[in-house]
Amino acid sequence: MRLEATLRYLGIALAIFTLAVPFLGHPGLADTAFRTCTLVMIAISWNMMAGAGLISLGHSGFWGVGAYAAVLLANSLGIPFFPSLIGAIVGGALIGLGLASITGRLKGIYFAIATLAMSEGFRVLAIMLPELTGGAQGVYLNSDLFPGSTTVYVMASAGAVIAALVSWALSRTRSHYAFRAMRANERAAQMVGINPMRYRMLIVTISGAMASYAGAISSWNGGYLDPAIAFSLHTTVMSQIAPILGGIYTLSGPILGTIATMALGEATRLWFGSLEGVSLLFFGIALVACVVYLPLGIRGGLDRWAASRAGANQSQRRVGPEGGQ
Repeated sequence: MRLEATLRYLGIALAIFTLAVPFLGHPGLADTAFRTCTLVMIAISWNMMAGAGLISLGHSGFWGVGAYAAVLLANSLGIPFFPSLIGAIVGGALIGLGLASITGRLKGIYFAIATLAMSEGFRVLAIMLPELTGGAQGVYLNSDLFPGSTTVYVMASAGAVIAALVSWALSRTRSHYAFRAMRANERAAQMVGINPMRYRMLIVTISGAMASYAGAISSWNGGYLDPAIAFSLHTTVMSQIAPILGGIYTLSGPILGTIATMALGEATRLWFGSLEGVSLLFFGIALVACVVYLPLGIRGGLDRWAASRAGANQSQRRVGPEGGQ
């Protein structure tokens, strides 16, 4: 309980700091916070689906749909920043709802392959529609509609905080137990009255909307988009690395993992910036070390440390200061 309370207070402090960063006037810090916030959103999004037993290998599909939705709404219809974000959220939610409906009862590796196929399908579609998307050459976002870096950074920070709150709110509902039952045994969950399709559609819709929002914010910040950027495998990989490092199926795991991932990425960039692919090598080493020494992630290690401390304190109280009973 003490660890839970500590993490809760740290989370509140981190949320306040995240919302304040765009106003501090430090470009480097704001940019790092922006990338951290977008990673938090897709990490939480991926972890929410994994918590229901749905492993996604194509999270870049949701990201890319949100990014293209924002760019196309701005360029083709002249829709400004805030409404384009709403359009991206709706687009991601609809894609998630459609994916959950089409895949039906697919689970495990079969569902994972379906998500990968979805992402690749959208990438090919973006290339084959150059009149709409700019094709392989990409498209620049209408700079006249750009609201300013501070506004973009604030919305990224708000998105990360809201994503964490949504995940926390879901963990306090009955749906959370349905998701856990589906992850353990979907057929057994159905036998006790849980409708897997209903909860699958719910979680994939929320997850898709969240990841699409992150993609839309990223496209506004970058100002340029092409299929390779929108549907990059790197996005999918990072969305998995963060929650696995931090602690999969937990509330704080994706956030802890994101902080660790960003710190490792920044360290490798500063130390080995001239060597291409070094960051991915270190991510791989970190994952192997995590699997071997922290199979439950950073959060699991913290729980184990807290339990050992509590056990040691209890033993000291039982024995007494002088070794007597």
